[in-house]
Amino acid sequence: MQKPTIALVLGDPAGIGPELVAKLLAQEEQRQKANVLIIADKDELHKGMNIAQQQFSYDEITEADLPSYSYKTGVPALISYKCSNQQPFEYGKATKQSGMYILETLKKAVEYAQAGYAQSICFAPLNKQAMHLGGLQYRDELHWFAEQTDFHGFVCELNVVDDIWASRVTSHIPFKDIVSNLSVQGVVDCICLLNQSLIRAGVTHPKIAVQALNPHGGEGGVFGNEEITIIKPAIEQARQKYGIELYGPFPSDTTMHEVKRLNINGVVSMYHDQFSTALKLLGFERGVTVQGGIPIPIATANHGTAYDLHGKNVAVPTAFEAAFNIAVRMGNGVLESE
Repeated sequence: MQKPTIALVLGDPAGIGPELVAKLLAQEEQRQKANVLIIADKDELHKGMNIAQQQFSYDEITEADLPSYSYKTGVPALISYKCSNQQPFEYGKATKQSGMYILETLKKAVEYAQAGYAQSICFAPLNKQAMHLGGLQYRDELHWFAEQTDFHGFVCELNVVDDIWASRVTSHIPFKDIVSNLSVQGVVDCICLLNQSLIRAGVTHPKIAVQALNPHGGEGGVFGNEEITIIKPAIEQARQKYGIELYGPFPSDTTMHEVKRLNINGVVSMYHDQFSTALKLLGFERGVTVQGGIPIPIATANHGTAYDLHGKNVAVPTAFEAAFNIAVRMGNGVLESE
């Protein structure tokens, strides 16, 4: 059976990324799941191994080797990449140097995936402040990925804990602007994105719940009418036009109960924290973020760089392992669709 190739990057070397990569790839079971193409500064990768006190073997290759390279089972390949800004990394803080490195290695991962050398991307935690210092012109990496892949459709971060996925119609905006940014088409787009992402991850017939916006689901318009004018029409349109199995809209405080009762695979919420709070309580240490809508499957751990933990060998790899496993699942989905 053909294995997907995962392009793996260190994230921010000033944080716990290299340590997490070392702890992941030191596990033979994880290395066996996919071909792994590491795009990293070799010195920083080895520093991560030294911090983690765990080693793994790899083949060092060049970009020119990619068209004809054959992976050995359980042996990652490394393309050693030096940042164009040849300055020493400052550890434990956000800097221009690490921000440039993050953007340049992620750009390489996207290029290799677009060229067919990888089916998905998994990156260790990064820092938005460092990325902005390093030249990021977008508010987050999601919209940067959209620009890199020339994608102009609907995008949103997907949060995943275990087998429950969540998307949101609005995301990084002030709370006061949520209602003005809701529309029937926006809810439909979000439903379709989540449905497609679940299918790509191997869920053959997703069951999706949609959240209401107002307390008690609006109580028939008494507490707000967005359920009547936007959310319910969007659910009906997605059912009729795309055949998606949908439930709701459910009030925020009962959604998780319905998810468990109905064995729901995914939840569409109206704003950033609406369902993700419950999801993080379910398993913060296993949380994954997927860059929803981007043509290339891209996953990462749902936590930050933890600058204060750099070099201490205390970083817990469970969320990063979960992100890698989702990248493998979605990479398999790409292979199956080819």
